[in-house]
Amino acid sequence: MEANLLGYDDEDCGFEVFDENNNRHVISVEWDGSIGQHATKDYPLKREDRTQEEQRIMSQVEVRARYAAQQEFPDADILLPMWDIEHLEAGLEALVNYPLDEFHREFRDFYEALRDPGQFITDSDFDPEMVKAFKIYRFRDGEILDISPVLVRHLTGGNTADDYGPKPDYPEDELISCCLPNMEFVDYFDYETQMQDLVVGHVVAQIRDLYLHMGEMPPEEYQVEGIGKLDINGDGIGDN
Repeated sequence: MEANLLGYDDEDCGFEVFDENNNRHVISVEWDGSIGQHATKDYPLKREDRTQEEQRIMSQVEVRARYAAQQEFPDADILLPMWDIEHLEAGLEALVNYPLDEFHREFRDFYEALRDPGQFITDSDFDPEMVKAFKIYRFRDGEILDISPVLVRHLTGGNTADDYGPKPDYPEDELISCCLPNMEFVDYFDYETQMQDLVVGHVVAQIRDLYLHMGEMPPEEYQVEGIGKLDINGDGIGDN
């Protein structure tokens, strides 16, 4: 998609975005990331009147406008850092540079939580399909500063969940969150030689998904398989 700045003031900034069908959208993005207005002549303005495909495009166009606004005004807090491609790329660099022996020590609990979350969940009647494991690290200037112990989340229905493990108090602009569902590892998976590739691949896949989230083909280096973001507009639903 193509996005062009139209202007800005104290309240918001305006962009025109041309979608995959070359249809023009005019969008105002407020400085907190909210969409103030989204005008187009090519799709129904009311969500209930749109098809699923039209809703996907409208959602992706808004994400593209937010991303363009964050790029144009880097000091503004328009995107949450974990939804900013540049932030994830910086966090990926720090992860790749992290010494392998320290990685093996710090990420062992993440592997154990993915392989057997029952070690961390006190409720013996939990549903493995409703479990996610989080490994969160703090970085700055290409270097990992701290890594939090694993956090295991059991989704218990609706918007409720039970968490097992600490929630680190890292600044959002210095953290990377790795989040994966319960996994079944093959017998020949070797932690020492394969776990770093799995985690690095997960962060790469998150970057891939941020491009898909705004309706764009990722650059070749991010066209990978694997689990990335668990909720994006690229799945055709467009709920965000």
